[in-house]
Amino acid sequence: MLKFPENVVICDGKRILWNGLGLPENLIFEVARTVLESNVPLKGKIFCFPAQTILGKMAIFIDEKIQERGVLVELLNHELLRMRLYSEEVENLVDILFNDWRPGKRVFIVRSENFETRFSLREKLSSFVDVIYNAGEIDVGIAPSGISLQINEGKLSFSDPGQDIKEAARKALLMDRYVNEPFSFYERLPAYTFSLNIQIPESVKIFLRTGDIHKTSELTEKNVEVVFREILEFEKETLLSPRVPVEAFLILKGGLD
Repeated sequence: MLKFPENVVICDGKRILWNGLGLPENLIFEVARTVLESNVPLKGKIFCFPAQTILGKMAIFIDEKIQERGVLVELLNHELLRMRLYSEEVENLVDILFNDWRPGKRVFIVRSENFETRFSLREKLSSFVDVIYNAGEIDVGIAPSGISLQINEGKLSFSDPGQDIKEAARKALLMDRYVNEPFSFYERLPAYTFSLNIQIPESVKIFLRTGDIHKTSELTEKNVEVVFREILEFEKETLLSPRVPVEAFLILKGGLD
């Protein structure tokens, strides 16, 4: 999860990324749109100014105690670089598991060839996991961090123990999609065989080689905002993040042109 200062509000005019001041949403949108359209700060009880960030122009609300606006924007950019977009597939799993999730748990996915195997796996897993639910073509659930079992049917894919349910769901889906093993854990990802048949944008290829978004911007002759959004969309579509070392390794091992 992103961690912004408590006494700050961030809005791009269409959505509120952070509301640390607890301001009414209608007020935030009204002031943010005015500031972004005019490119002029507004000063009242709360000060609002336009700022260019890694995600484009934002309206930043602060109290008057904050003097170093440039430093604040750099801090916000540093945190925004940790941002991730999630696909509908991930969000659907989160909706199913949210009420049962606790930090430190794993998300897992069960894929079966037929109903008989699916029913058999549900019965076997019920003694080892916290919950298991039907999610259409797959079953999904939450398991303890130290789960230990041996299953010889179907396909089970586990995230690593995590704090954030969206990341756990993403990792479980990643394992299910790419790893060619009947039983797998995210933390052992480099040891598995996998199939990686994806299109890798040039900006992502260069980022993988440089590890630096600003260097990637220079080499692609695109501004940093465009490069960052391309990386975010790649992550959303493929479930793979070139910003996570073990996943960057997977992409590189899968082969780059």
